[in-house]
Amino acid sequence: MSGHLSSFADLLAPVRQEPFFEQYWESQPLHIRRSDADHYAPLLTARDVEATLSAGGLRYPAIQLARDGGFFPPEAFTRNVRSGGDVFTGIPDLDRIRAEYRSGATISLPGFHRAWAPLGRLAAAIEAEFDHPVHTNVYITPGNAVGFSPHYDTHEVFVLQIAGSKRWRVHSPPLSLPHRSQPFDPRTYESSGPLFELDLLPGDLLYLPRGYVHTTQTSASFSLHVTLGITVYTWVELLAEWIQSSRSKESFRRALPPGFAQNEQLRQSLADRLTGMIDELRSTSDYAAFLDHFCHRVRSARAGLGSSFSVNVTAGAPPAQNKSG
Repeated sequence: MSGHLSSFADLLAPVRQEPFFEQYWESQPLHIRRSDADHYAPLLTARDVEATLSAGGLRYPAIQLARDGGFFPPEAFTRNVRSGGDVFTGIPDLDRIRAEYRSGATISLPGFHRAWAPLGRLAAAIEAEFDHPVHTNVYITPGNAVGFSPHYDTHEVFVLQIAGSKRWRVHSPPLSLPHRSQPFDPRTYESSGPLFELDLLPGDLLYLPRGYVHTTQTSASFSLHVTLGITVYTWVELLAEWIQSSRSKESFRRALPPGFAQNEQLRQSLADRLTGMIDELRSTSDYAAFLDHFCHRVRSARAGLGSSFSVNVTAGAPPAQNKSG
């Protein structure tokens, strides 16, 4: 990758990180208009995606089709291929995918950073900086087509418009900063009209905090964009881990009293005991060790992003060491 687009600061430029975190992060959308159609060329181009799709190396679920707010079943556009005694499943049927795309279906490529090294390096760099999991999806939508139906995401969304254009309609969040366990429910959603509408053009970036409802539509032009998502660890995860640490105490492992769910007279004693146990856990917790364990687990979970492999090794030999001097 060239000198830019290798860090979160590069992704935001010319907006600086400090004002972004002060004014926009988890707070409000940000649209960066760059007027540079080749801005993302070192990262990904339409030809890169075309070549990857044509090579046929992607298999379901790394390639998916969607239309009218829902995804196609995999058997509608994939097949199984036998090679000797092995069966490769989820092989894309490019003729079927091409036909569905021409009739208005969106092609989705989840986790494309695992298939495309420049995108993988950017995702790995941002994850190392944030300590929150990062993933990328590529979306290709034909002209004159509606994208997904109105919804919000439960992760932070950065949209990188690679080629073509797409109109975005963004609505207020019905739930501020929804947790990943609180997905969008279209049955209870009532829109009062969009906060704003905009056309994303090549080189543009759109940031949407989790919870902001959005829908998209292309004009005569097709659209190809990358969604870089950051699934944040919240205080819910940290508190849940802390509560789970109570398993080391015998008193916390004791059963609730028989009939606790139906005996109203037990409710107050349960509440009193719960308060006391929380006070006990708070006063006896080794917070330094607890946080060390949690942070170690977070670091371990991101292992593998951006790693490399070399065939130029000798069997049984230890890894080569970099030496200076």
